[in-house]
Amino acid sequence: MQRLTFFERQVIESGLRAGKSIRLIARCWGRDHRVIQREVDRNQVSGRPYSAILAQRLTNQREKRRHKRKLEKFEYQPLRQYVVKQLKEDLPPEQIAGVTKLQPPIELSGQTISHESVYQYVY
Repeated sequence: MQRLTFFERQVIESGLRAGKSIRLIARCWGRDHRVIQREVDRNQVSGRPYSAILAQRLTNQREKRRHKRKLEKFEYQPLRQYVVKQLKEDLPPEQIAGVTKLQPPIELSGQTISHESVYQYVY
């Protein structure tokens, strides 16, 4: 799957500003119209026209978030604290993962983790 470039986003923006249809823009660039439609839907801020600069910025942010490991994400902060505490007590990742699944502490509110995620966090 080939991702859209910033230049292509600029072409989409100028085409839309000129009143061209999404299908026409897609045909000119040899792309499926659904690719262009998804791009516009995903990156257009409600009530404002499509902006290539904003679309690129949003895409970069999503890309950055996508590569974060589970324990590095903010919403897993209690789980991270629990894992670090258990690692300091010399528990192996397999045991930490097992406890979160079988006897989860109350503060984790149902969050679990695999031993592989613990290893990724350590290394």
